[in-house]
Formats: sequence, structure tokens, C-alpha cells
Amino acid sequence: MPPNYESRSFERPVTLRAAPEGASGPGILTGYGAVFNSESRDLGGFVEVIAPGAFGAPDNSGELAVGALNLTLHGRVMARLNHASAQLLGTSDIGTLRMFVDDIGLRYEVDLPDTTYARDLAVLAARGDIRYSSFAFRTNPGGDVWSYNLSDQLVRTVTSVTLVDVAPVADPAYWAATSELARSFDLDAIRASIQTPPPAPAGEWERAAHERGLAISNRIKKGHA
Repeated sequence: MPPNYESRSFERPVTLRAAPEGASGPGILTGYGAVFNSESRDLGGFVEVIAPGAFGAPDNSGELAVGALNLTLHGRVMARLNHASAQLLGTSDIGTLRMFVDDIGLRYEVDLPDTTYARDLAVLAARGDIRYSSFAFRTNPGGDVWSYNLSDQLVRTVTSVTLVDVAPVADPAYWAATSELARSFDLDAIRASIQTPPPAPAGEWERAAHERGLAISNRIKKGHA
């Protein structure tokens, strides 16, 4: 039986900013819960990519809709340390969690509460012990596409999701092999359903998203070089 929701982590460092003057919390934590066009490592028989537009459709001009996340598509979203409900950091409905979509991915910022675990998180984030981010989601019906990449690896492209949470995490599991996840898909049936590799992006928005993905990937690689 597929899990109630899935989670993925990304190798993008979180940043701790000072809290506004007069605030009681230890600071504001920012990071990218998801990164577009970034191919994961093997997840147990396939790799995965989060497509631009996965958190909301392109706007009427055909460009990627950027700016504040459209919460009418997602409802209440939480920020939780390591996805743990007992370590709630903020929520979108109260405004202590704010999320934005840009050409890199889904960016979030959360006002850390004045709690023991949040103060500990601030220390660990400042030291670099907790430096990655993750997001939990439910894939919407028809919200993923399967294909092959140039290395003949099976690729799941996630195109439409409902967001559950964003989370600073210590363990970046996105690129680790996850056999539990692989068992939630019938990979043999998926392979059999793919007749031919999909054509190169043909539409104006798809080409632009593809080119943005290559540019961002090159930028990230140069940053890690």
C-alpha cells in the first residue's frame, strides 16, 4: 500500500537570520524545501525530478508562476523539524511559515518559536549540523510522468502535488536509495507502459523550463566545484 504521503530532501543549505527586534523566538530559518529539475540519486530502481509548476500551474503568459505559494491549492502547510509533529515550527495559516516559488524551487522562511527544540535547532543550524531541507507531499491524480533519461534510467517526473510540510532535516534522504519507496510502485508495469522515450520538450513553456533547469544545474555544479 502506498504511504499516506512522500517526503524528499535536498542538498541546499538552510540559513538562520536574526529575529526582528522585540520578537521572542531565536531567529528566522530559511531554505529550499524543493529544487526544480534536480535529478535525485537512485531511489530503488528509479530517479526522480520535481518539475517546475509542481506546486502550481504556469500563469496565463506561459511563464512559471513565481512569488508567494498559492495556498488555495494546498491548504494548511506546516514547518516541522525532521517532519515530526511534536516539533512544530510554524504554520502557513497563522503566517509564521511563508513559502515562495522561484526559478530554483520552493523557498520557505519560518519564524522559529520560543521553545526548547527550536532554540536547539537554531544552534544546530548555525553550526551546520542541520543544513538541509525537505518537503512532504501527496501526488495529485495524474501528477507524475514516467520516462527514461539518456542513461536509460527510469525517471519519475513529479508534475503536480499537494504540499503537507517543509522541514529542516539532518539526514538528506532525497538522494539515498529508498527500497520502501520503490515498493510503492510497480516498476515492471511502469516500464512495460513506456513504449518509446518521450520527445524533447516542444512547447514554449516546456523549452523554457528545460533551459532554466540546465542553467540552474550548471550554477549549482559551479557552486560546489
